[in-house]
Amino acid sequence: MKRLYLYIGLFFLSPLSYSQDVLSLFSTEGQNAQVSSLELFNRYANPLVESYKWSVGLGWNHTARPHRPIGFDLSFGSSLVFIPSERLYYTVGDIDGVRIIKGNKRIPTFFGSDETESVIGVKNDDGTEAIMPAAKGVNIPVAPLPYLKFGLGIYKNTEIMGRVFPKVEYNGIILQMWGAGLKHNLIQWFFKEKSPFDLSIFGGYTQVEGNYPLEQSEVAPVKDPGNLNFITRGGDFELIMSKTLPLLTLYVNSGFVYSKNTTRFIGDYRLLEDEGKTLNLPSDGVVEESELRRWKFGGGIMLKFGLVFLNGDYTFSNYHQFNVGMGLTLK
Repeated sequence: MKRLYLYIGLFFLSPLSYSQDVLSLFSTEGQNAQVSSLELFNRYANPLVESYKWSVGLGWNHTARPHRPIGFDLSFGSSLVFIPSERLYYTVGDIDGVRIIKGNKRIPTFFGSDETESVIGVKNDDGTEAIMPAAKGVNIPVAPLPYLKFGLGIYKNTEIMGRVFPKVEYNGIILQMWGAGLKHNLIQWFFKEKSPFDLSIFGGYTQVEGNYPLEQSEVAPVKDPGNLNFITRGGDFELIMSKTLPLLTLYVNSGFVYSKNTTRFIGDYRLLEDEGKTLNLPSDGVVEESELRRWKFGGGIMLKFGLVFLNGDYTFSNYHQFNVGMGLTLK
């Protein structure tokens, strides 16, 4: 089983298996310059952060019908957040004290082009200018989050659910996730006989952690570049309606996603040339904290062949979000 997790991890993590020089963005001096550096970093990393915050609310349900007591399902799936073309690049013209010294004024974000010759200038608090290369992207406009999921029927059309992606490491990238949820069929309280459809309420919690190895700063080498760490925690609350047909289930959902992400640098950022100085980072290493509070709407289909099922769905938001899965189920 451990080898299976590794193969799954390689499939999803290998496209993102090289690091970027984002440390150079903090080769500045002074509090005002730090604010500019943080804004540059956040514009670069924002699509990745947003993909994490949306992913916690994807992939929980493929039907509104809970399992009967001791009925269960076990599946493997992945959420896929597609990054819009306008989020593959950012500009710096509206950031105080920041300019493009040379190269393209459209700079790649994390998911953008892996080729750029742009050079950025940031005004230090003492009036000098810090000069740094723009970080490159990974040139893949999609953020996957794989998982293993299970559901178990307990009592009164109620199902407990859980999902996990055990810690997997590849080329320094580490990804892990776990979550728990509860689904209850509401329609049973309105129909004494068999209802024409299923309607359930669901609530779930997910925590995702990702680590990306950092490249040594080109302009201000440090003792240990360390890692860029993302921790995203969030809840997903849904109302799901489905109609079960022979071999086919159609489902739609509407709900609310709340998630919070914290991004920090973990390493030793004392400068090699002068250990009395460090990169211009916040003292706790936290470079980004943000929340997501959004309504979502989606729908999908499940195909069932005996005990085996396949499902796929789409969630409507400012990102195109898909979820696919396959597994075994026993009602």
